[in-house]
Amino acid sequence: MSVRSDVVSEQIRQLVSSAVHFELRDPRLQDVTITRVKVSPDLQFADIRFASLTEERDPNLVLTGLNKAKGALKRYVAQRLKLRKIPEFRFHVDEDLIAEQRIGELLKDLHVPDEPSAD
Repeated sequence: MSVRSDVVSEQIRQLVSSAVHFELRDPRLQDVTITRVKVSPDLQFADIRFASLTEERDPNLVLTGLNKAKGALKRYVAQRLKLRKIPEFRFHVDEDLIAEQRIGELLKDLHVPDEPSAD
């Protein structure tokens, strides 16, 4: 990725995250975090990865909410980011973060016996 697309990716991540937390009133988007954004080199597409902070929330429900809010999110970003054209937003569940959370839970549940002390 170029330096420019890296910078634009981070700016879009911050703006979309801010909009999801403070501007949108969709209950499907509560406790959702925007984890990563990768903008294509030609700035045509922005692949936005998200994760829910609560396991009970269905990722497909969150995806539906984000897709429904796509127009509002693009307008929010366009008003604050000076680009000729705002990339097309494509939302994806951040499977890596979900896997990390599952591994962490498994490790937490793992009962490792204490080693006997050497006297």
